[in-house]
Order: sequence, then structure tokens, then C-alpha cells
Amino acid sequence: MKQFLRVLQFELSNYFKTKGYVLTTVIISALLIVGLSLPSFFDMSKILPFLGDTKQEEANEPLDEEEISNFAILDKNKLIDLNYLKEFFPSSKFTTVDSENELKKLVEDDEVEGGFVVNSLTDFDYLIQNSTLRDSSKRVFSEMLSLLNRIEYANNNNLNFEELESAYNAPINYEVTILGKDAVNNYSYAYLLLLLLYFMIITYGQLIATSVTNEKSNRSIEILVTSVNTTSLICGKVIAAALAGFIQLSTMIGSGILAYNLNKDTWNSMLDNIFYIPYDILLIFILFGGVGYLFYAFIFGALGALVSKTEDISSSITSISMIFMLVFFIAMFNMHNSDSILMKVSSFIPFSSIMTMPTRFAMGSVSMLEISISFVILTVSTMFVAYIAAKIYRMATLRYGNPIKLKDALKLVRKNN
Repeated sequence: MKQFLRVLQFELSNYFKTKGYVLTTVIISALLIVGLSLPSFFDMSKILPFLGDTKQEEANEPLDEEEISNFAILDKNKLIDLNYLKEFFPSSKFTTVDSENELKKLVEDDEVEGGFVVNSLTDFDYLIQNSTLRDSSKRVFSEMLSLLNRIEYANNNNLNFEELESAYNAPINYEVTILGKDAVNNYSYAYLLLLLLYFMIITYGQLIATSVTNEKSNRSIEILVTSVNTTSLICGKVIAAALAGFIQLSTMIGSGILAYNLNKDTWNSMLDNIFYIPYDILLIFILFGGVGYLFYAFIFGALGALVSKTEDISSSITSISMIFMLVFFIAMFNMHNSDSILMKVSSFIPFSSIMTMPTRFAMGSVSMLEISISFVILTVSTMFVAYIAAKIYRMATLRYGNPIKLKDALKLVRKNN
């Protein structure tokens, strides 16, 4: 135990002394603090419209010329009253034209953002130079024509328009009672946690493999194995990497949460879905993510011991990296179908349960019995992988030359036992 703690302390201190580790932690934490504090010092409403003050919007202050949108309109049958245009497009200016060619020229010369050709109250053409995702003008104009069409219908049939509108737009009262999981709100939590888990395991897994290979390439491992038990060595390395990753991630997330809580009012609580993760979802991700992290970390450590040169690391860890990437894609692409057969089966396989079981818990219905069975399987598998990794580490660290294939290493471990 003393040897393990000594290795753990040494490896952990190495992480804290590494410039890359410290700089990454400090820079990302600082960016989160500064970024989340910006709305408290600067007016960000032009960049992020949802940060605008609703009281100012109600004041109907005059708009700057840059804020006014310019449109052209060709009303062939003079069907539209300009007052309706002002009502539906309060921040826009319309230029009337006499021909489609004139309208096209205005659009092509970028003198207007778009042009409307009104053929009838149920038919119009919308001309723009380039289509954008944020353009809602077509939808708004369509709503305006729909209203005018209803007004004309009421007048032509001697109907009371207000009564017709009250019946047409009768409010429907409803209440949603969620008996299971709120998959809509939980989606952002699950998505973010999956990304963090993926990058954490990939990053620190490669660091563990590189650390083992470096000790082997500079032959310092020869001194270490004579004074420290190999099991204590690999376990110390893996646990140290896990703690370093947890501390780094906690520091960055903690900085973000602190900054957001101090500036929550300026964000109009728009980021609550990111920073206020339900405790049950967070607990499941921590349990499966923590044990699953160790599961993959031991594998990366064992694979790092199979090679003697750092340039061979990439080829050694490619297979496990591809498997983990496949698991990540399975979880990501099935978030909206968390009860599929693929998700159910993969949530009991140690290689994939690290991501698929927390995703199922966040996005669908899963019993505590299933969660318990999956967690026990993952924990036992991690202990078994740690045992095999220690055997491979002991056997492979003093073998130099060509990289050792994993299947050959497993055969040697079985033979020695």
C-alpha cells in the first residue's frame, strides 16, 4: 500500500508540475469566467438577442438605420394595406415597385434584403439573393396574407370577423405531466456529459500510454521494477491520471458554475439547462464514468507497455481508440432512441455501458435493477482488466525490440499463470 501511495503521489505531482496541464486548466477556467461575465460589463444583446432587456423592447425606441431591414414589394392587384406591413414588419422599410424586373434588380444589387411579388392573397413569390437560416420574412409575410385572406372571406360572406378569429384562434389549455424522464431538457445534459467523458478518456488514456512507453524507452522502468511492485506502479499511474483528470475537469466546471451563478441575472437564466444538471443524472454519469474511465485507463496502460518507442504508441492504441469512438457514436446517435435493442444490449457490455447506460437513464426509462446489474458487470470487468493489465505490464516492461501484439501478450500471461 505504501508503494502504491508513493507512486500515486509522484505521478499526481508530475501532472500538477506539467505546464500543459496547468496552462490548459487555467486558460479554460479563465475563458469560462470571462465569457460568462461579459454580459455584466458589456451590452451583448446585439450578438445574443435573448440577452436583450424586455423593458427596453417595450419602450419602442427608434431604430438605427443599420437595424432597419429593407424590402421591395410588387402588389399586382393592390391587395395589401401598408398599415399591415408596418404591423407585421415593425423594423422594416418597404419600397413599392412596378415590375418584377425592377424588383429583381434591387435584390441583385443588394439594395434590399428581399422582394415580395403578391399574385393574390393566397399566392406570392419571395425573391432573395442568398438563403439564410435566420430569415423569417417569408413566414411572417405568409401569416400576414393569411390574416388578410380571412378578413376578405369574412367581408364577402357577411361574417363577423372578430367572432371568426376568436373561434379560429381559440386558446387550447393543456398541462403536461411527465411520469418518466424529461428527455427534452435532459438532452443537453446528456450531450454535454458524453462529450466531456469522451475527451477525458481519450486524452488521459493517451497520456497514460505515453508515460508507460517513455519509462520503458529511457529504461527508467528497469530501476522502478526493482524497487516497486509492478501492480503498484500501473495502479498508481492509472489512479493518478484519474484524479488529475477529475481535478482538472472539476476546476474548469466549477469556475463556469461560479461565474454563471454570479452573472445569472444578466443571462436571463438561459444557460440553466447546462449548469443545473439534475443530481440523479450527474450521479449516474459519475459512477459509470469513473469506473469506466479506470476500465479504459488500465487498457491504455497495458497497451503502452507493449511498445518500446513513443512513435509506436499510436499503432498500439488505435484498436481501443476505435472501439471507444464507436461506443461514443452509438450513444450519441441513439440519444433519441434510448430504448432501442442496440442501446439495451450495449448498456450491459463493459466497453460500452460507460456511456450507453447513463444515456438510457437520462433519456428514457431504465429500472434500478438494470442499472445495478450493469454497474456490477462494469466494476467486476474493471477489476479483471486491472489484474490482466498488471500482468501484461510486469511481463512487457522489460521486453524491448519490436512491439508486442496484444494477443501474444495475453498468451504469455496465460502461460505464466
